[in-house]
Amino acid sequence: MCGRFTVAIDFSQLALDLDAELEPGLPAPSWNIAPTQTIAIAAQDDRGTRHIAPAYWSLIPSWADSKKLAYPTHNARIETALDKRTFSEAAHSHRAIIPATGYYEWDQHKTPHYFHDTERPILFLAGLYNWWRPNEQSPWLLTCTILTRQATGGAAEVHNRMPVLIGNDLVDPWLDPASEARSLMNEASAKGARLSDRLSSHTVAKLRGDGPQLIEPDEFTLNI
Repeated sequence: MCGRFTVAIDFSQLALDLDAELEPGLPAPSWNIAPTQTIAIAAQDDRGTRHIAPAYWSLIPSWADSKKLAYPTHNARIETALDKRTFSEAAHSHRAIIPATGYYEWDQHKTPHYFHDTERPILFLAGLYNWWRPNEQSPWLLTCTILTRQATGGAAEVHNRMPVLIGNDLVDPWLDPASEARSLMNEASAKGARLSDRLSSHTVAKLRGDGPQLIEPDEFTLNI
């Protein structure tokens, strides 16, 4: 799973890198982002224009009557996203990238581990998005989820799931709404596993508050 992550990114530079337009309302840097908070996502509209926009981190399907669902939707399994009613529409044509500088996972002892790439300062997490509103009189809300897959390598020693990472070679097809979804999902999952093998990790103290001190190694550091 991916239930907490960090973002300390220059969105203006990211917009140049992705040839995307910056939308208002993007969040400030944070080292303790939790579900239902506002996060930044990169997505491409039907006209081919890319946007970096603020989104509610928990996908709400178009048929939902309320933001409060009976089950969590901040993560979706990439293996089943195309077949699950909640995520199917988004998985076919509303794919997104969630930029991050790292993420946390908790082991069986409830110790948080921070995962990051020492050579690549920004991670591209595979995601899905959906526009939702409770009725025709309400404004639209952009919502999103992070895709996960079975953990492999050293990450599997911490948790059984991990976010799917998107490499530069898959950015264009991943954001393209016209891409054939099932083969793309399979390719992203396989390549994401190899990208995850490059990540470093260390244990950190319990997450309280916010700030860059949260990602500092604690006295019992685990390197993977």
